[in-house]
Amino acid sequence: MRKNKSISLRGMADPIQPPQPLYEQVKSFVLEKIETSEWPTHYQIPSEHTLVRDMGISRMTIHRALRELTHDGHLRRIQGVGTFVSKANNMKETLEFKNIDAAITDSGNHHSSTVHFLQSEPVSSEYAIRLGLKSGETVFRAYIVHRENGIPVMLEDRYVNPSLCPDFLKQDYSEKTTDSYFSETFSRLSHDHQLQAVISSPEAHHFLDIDQPVPCTQINRRTWTGNKILSVAHQLYVGHRYQITC
Repeated sequence: MRKNKSISLRGMADPIQPPQPLYEQVKSFVLEKIETSEWPTHYQIPSEHTLVRDMGISRMTIHRALRELTHDGHLRRIQGVGTFVSKANNMKETLEFKNIDAAITDSGNHHSSTVHFLQSEPVSSEYAIRLGLKSGETVFRAYIVHRENGIPVMLEDRYVNPSLCPDFLKQDYSEKTTDSYFSETFSRLSHDHQLQAVISSPEAHHFLDIDQPVPCTQINRRTWTGNKILSVAHQLYVGHRYQITC
């Protein structure tokens, strides 16, 4: 009699056992890693090749499991980069947005910006995970207000991997945006986005000249060069002042 095959993986406490089909066992394994936070939000999971090698089952089975988990919103797959743990209730489609300077200029208006600080600092554990760094390592950070015809419309809080962009702090971002600089510097860029509806904070009120809490749209944007995470940015748009262009 043919025996059902169990799955094991280095670092896994207990093997996954039948009677589940193999692809369901793989899904259960991945979900357990996510639910226990061993694989936290934005964590890059092992490649299909690695899972095939370590779990001893076919690539077709692994691919089916990851495809279904992606469809259900648990994972986010970026072509040519890898597969990552999605934020809970994350959007299933990746949207592309115009850079704010291009969007404002294309609409016939004038873009300007004010850099409130541009510095290096130790990276927190949260952003270390998002950037693929270790907690406490140095990260570059930019905090910039963008204006349309002189009116503040967006607050940008950006973190950059210094090893990938060592000259980031030397640029004048009142003359060009961080995204424009990346486009000029790197030949291979890709992005992913998460879109959130939020209420403005007291900090945002100060930098965006807002008198009271208002609805805003926040875009959480990651930028890649090749298969490495170059930058993570939060872009907070004032809802009644600016319409985002995709």
